[in-house]
Amino acid sequence: MYVVVVGAGSTGFYVASLLSREKQEIVVVEQDEEAADRVRRDLDVGVVVGNAATPRVLWQAEVQRADLVVAVTGVDESNMITCFMAKELGAKKTIARVRNPEYSGYLLVGGKSHYAPRKVVRPKSLGVDLFVNPEIEAAREIVSILSGLYATPMEEFADGRVQLREFRAESAAVVGKRIPDIPFPRPCVVAMLGRGEEMGVPEADARIEKGDRLYLIAARKDMDELGAIFEAPLRSPRTVVIFGGGTIGFNVAEALEKRGVRVKLMEKNPARCQEISSKLKRAVVVQGGRPDREFLVDEGVAHADAFVGATGDESLNILAGLVARDVGVSRNIVVVDEPDYIQLAEAVGVDVAMSPLLLCGSRIAHYVLHGGAESVALLGNEDAQAIEFLVAPNARISKHSISELEWPEQAVVGAIVRGDAVLLPTSTTVIEPGDTVIVAALLDGVAGVERLFKAP
Repeated sequence: MYVVVVGAGSTGFYVASLLSREKQEIVVVEQDEEAADRVRRDLDVGVVVGNAATPRVLWQAEVQRADLVVAVTGVDESNMITCFMAKELGAKKTIARVRNPEYSGYLLVGGKSHYAPRKVVRPKSLGVDLFVNPEIEAAREIVSILSGLYATPMEEFADGRVQLREFRAESAAVVGKRIPDIPFPRPCVVAMLGRGEEMGVPEADARIEKGDRLYLIAARKDMDELGAIFEAPLRSPRTVVIFGGGTIGFNVAEALEKRGVRVKLMEKNPARCQEISSKLKRAVVVQGGRPDREFLVDEGVAHADAFVGATGDESLNILAGLVARDVGVSRNIVVVDEPDYIQLAEAVGVDVAMSPLLLCGSRIAHYVLHGGAESVALLGNEDAQAIEFLVAPNARISKHSISELEWPEQAVVGAIVRGDAVLLPTSTTVIEPGDTVIVAALLDGVAGVERLFKAP
């Protein structure tokens, strides 16, 4: 694919880095010379310097032949204008990053008279195929994690019938055992194994070490029971403290409030505190921006079921999460800017660290995939992907057993959904047309997996 990435800030740089690792042809458009130089220095991609919200620069970047244009500058309006012009010039698909949620919906406008039908302005009529808001995606992910029994990242596939969840090896039931000897209470596939900075498909008899990260794929109905051998299940939180009242913090508070959860939100800006108080119905809003122990204890954080660090400062979020853990909060989630910080934060005691960039990358990666891909999720520090494919009748993989196919070395079939049944495959399992197949693969193996789901 030929992909044009507009904007070389943290989001644009990350997206370009991710897609270039997937062996896509990438050109980055950036008007700041210093940011453009960083791209030239660190990434093997093309660079065009200039304002992408002008036809001349877009034409120079050859958007007329682009399979995808990703506009991720810091200005919503510039991103939308860029997508509109790119579509007019011939780009096939466009994605715009937006922070203002009002841009990403449908706008109803009145007709010429009271009786005339209302007209609808749709995002696609603006030349945008997909709006991506990393902050909103992060808020949804936080609420999803808090709604589960375990404080670990989770992805769903096949309309929620299959789950992939990350667990850390800490319990005696897992540590020191070979994978076949682990007493899993329900059927599952250990699709990926992370150890330190390394990740890959584990050998069949791999021995688990303390601190390893296991990525399990199983039917949704079995995942809660599977998790119990890694850690004690947690109850759904009744009280949650949110540190930071920006877009992420506010949206988490609003969603939890609607679920009947008692929320206390801490924000350092007095004007923002007043704004949040006027929008939330029952949440308690407290002014304060320093995560020192005395302040958190005085505000009753020790009695909360969960803590969320969601300021714009990742270092502050990590510190706040660790202090909250120290005073007795059973689970904590923090937001970090850089995906590379996830492993560091979790190594020092944070339960879940998440990066809006990683979630943004997952949404964009879906648009890059071919071969019947339905959805995709990035695993770890974007080292691997879990991909959901729908098997077409003419796909290479159709009507073949798994052992008959030349799978990339670092790829594994985690589950097959056939009708209402979730099947955990063996080497003799035959893939049928219409099956939904969930595959986990390192990035280098994704292209090889995609080929199996295409026609010969």
